Amino acid sequence: MKLEYLLLFKQRHVWPMLLISMALTWLSLQNGWQSIAHVQTEIAQSRENAKARRLEQQAYFAQHGGAGEVGYYVFHNVYREPQEWSFIALGNRLVNPDIQRIRLLGLQSQLYDGESHHPEYVLLGAFDYAFWIVFCSPLLYIALLHGLVAGEHQAGRLDYLRSLAAAPGPLWTKRIVARWSVITASLVLPLLLFSTLHGLPFATTMHVVFITLIYTLFWAALCAFISLRVKSSHAGMNAITMATAWLLLCVVLPNLGRLWIDQRHPVQDGSQIALQHRVQVHNAWDLPKSATLDAFYRLYPQWQDTPPVNVRFHWKWYYAFQHMADVKVQPLVSQREQALQRRDEASRRLSWLLPPLWAQGRLERIAQSDLQHLLAHRHQVEQYHTRLRHYFYPYLFEEKLFGAEAFSRIPMYSSTH
Repeated sequence: MKLEYLLLFKQRHVWPMLLISMALTWLSLQNGWQSIAHVQTEIAQSRENAKARRLEQQAYFAQHGGAGEVGYYVFHNVYREPQEWSFIALGNRLVNPDIQRIRLLGLQSQLYDGESHHPEYVLLGAFDYAFWIVFCSPLLYIALLHGLVAGEHQAGRLDYLRSLAAAPGPLWTKRIVARWSVITASLVLPLLLFSTLHGLPFATTMHVVFITLIYTLFWAALCAFISLRVKSSHAGMNAITMATAWLLLCVVLPNLGRLWIDQRHPVQDGSQIALQHRVQVHNAWDLPKSATLDAFYRLYPQWQDTPPVNVRFHWKWYYAFQHMADVKVQPLVSQREQALQRRDEASRRLSWLLPPLWAQGRLERIAQSDLQHLLAHRHQVEQYHTRLRHYFYPYLFEEKLFGAEAFSRIPMYSSTH
């Protein structure tokens, strides 16, 4: 093996390629880290601004408004906190906000308003480690392995090499292992150094390294298989064949697979749910107040003995039909989430046939930027909105005074609640 490494490093293009590979690996890690650091800075700044704004609003609404006005005009920030390894694969963080502002009004239109994409699918995104490993690193193996046999044949050395080796298998195996190991080292060493400098957990680091090793081993094996074919007498043709395989496995087949999954498991756009929610809210203005309140009281019988609504407008009626709009579109929300889950499960099954999807999916799960964590975050927002409603209902339905003390006790969002 030592001789194989010496022969490999004597090739003038190897050192520049390895240095560029290490530099780009480091850049992908740093770019992802800076993106997450920017998100964390925005969240921290948003929290500070929210505290200052909360004090101003508390002083104002204690003098000029009640619970209804506070629920309508005061926004509450909810955050999708990045995790330690979120920088490794940004995933659906590229298309879903990490900071949202919600009010006491109907929640679903606030969550889905303006959404026009399926958040679980982001094929090409920011230049993070997952993008570099999945889409770009195979080109390195193509560069070093496309002329494994054909290069020797074109140089007139193939028959001489075969005469020196008792069996050709060990010779080519050593060359393949040498090329795979040096390229993989250029991908893994920057990751290990970056993880050490930032004090990241060793176990998770090894998990990422393991995914990298398995994925790169697949590409080394595929390139070696193409290069060792009996008819592979021209290195240029080998390179074209390998590049075609890369294009099919990394771009064409994943897209075709996802199109097939989209057609098999259709999903209603979130913007359509927001539209249906708004229709329910607008229709409620024309319904008798008793129709809205009776339906609401069946869900919350503890408020049915509160003072009746005998005026043209009352805040408790307003928030009742806002919540009832949420209740009416909840089947659509559940159907959409179930369809997304089916898509995600189908994508996982497909990933066993397409290694790029396999590697991308596992890195996104480590980064907690996959569909499952996105849906978990939305469920936490729903739980928080429920806490808000339950906090405000006594003041709305019993028409209690909502003073500065009540304002100060408004629940704050926490991703761990």
